[in-house]
Amino acid sequence: MSEYNIKLVGLDIDGTLLNSKNQISPRNHAAIRAAIGAGCRVIPATGRPLRGVLPEFLQIPGVDYAVTANGATVVRLADREFMIKNWISRARVQQLYQATQGLWRVFDVFTGGSGYCEQRNLDAAEEWAPRNMAPYMRMSRQPVESMWDFIASQEGFEKCTMFFTSEENRQKARQIAREMGGFAIVSSEANNLEVSDEGATKGLALLELGRMLGLEKSQVMACGDSENDLAMLEAVGLGVAMGNAPLAIQQKAAAVTATNDEDGVALALEKYVLGR
Repeated sequence: MSEYNIKLVGLDIDGTLLNSKNQISPRNHAAIRAAIGAGCRVIPATGRPLRGVLPEFLQIPGVDYAVTANGATVVRLADREFMIKNWISRARVQQLYQATQGLWRVFDVFTGGSGYCEQRNLDAAEEWAPRNMAPYMRMSRQPVESMWDFIASQEGFEKCTMFFTSEENRQKARQIAREMGGFAIVSSEANNLEVSDEGATKGLALLELGRMLGLEKSQVMACGDSENDLAMLEAVGLGVAMGNAPLAIQQKAAAVTATNDEDGVALALEKYVLGR
């Protein structure tokens, strides 16, 4: 039995739960099942849209919720009910799209649990998708002919993601979004920016879900590895950074586990949830 009394765990997916082969290791899988069996809820806490969350994770018995799109949406999986929606208005997304149009970028949006990307960009995903993730981009995004027209047809958005081939342009876009104000701006890959409403972070979403479930902050744990996990690691009762996380993120976490290729998630669950 663990001394920590952790009852809710949010797991980042890319670079955390998944190893460098984009797989959930057998030990991680077993540790998730064991933690759930011990009365702890273990859920995804990811920048991905619901459509892009691994079925292999969602289908584990007892995985009942998902924090998606960097905390913009919390979904109850049994009926796909959006329990928390902290989205960006259409007008704000249009403003961001126009303001960054002069910078070469792939601009896509998440709404309703799915990502949307222009067909021509999905066709050329190998040119801009990070870390051999072109297949994931095609799986998690639905194609549209014109992003501008698609944005105009929707009421609100979970988040916007921009991918760059130029670091200079990425920094220019970050500055543009920062000057617009009201956004949470993070990066989960070396060549991207993820823009959400300023009230949408994985940490706030996890804590709000915890409150709905009658849990204290001290009973909520999270594991993550990148900039879009930092607010979560700092917000929850026990933030655990992966051993492959940048040093700056490790230093701000309460604890550090092994890397994603060394079953770091399993080690954290075994130590802090199962008390092994």
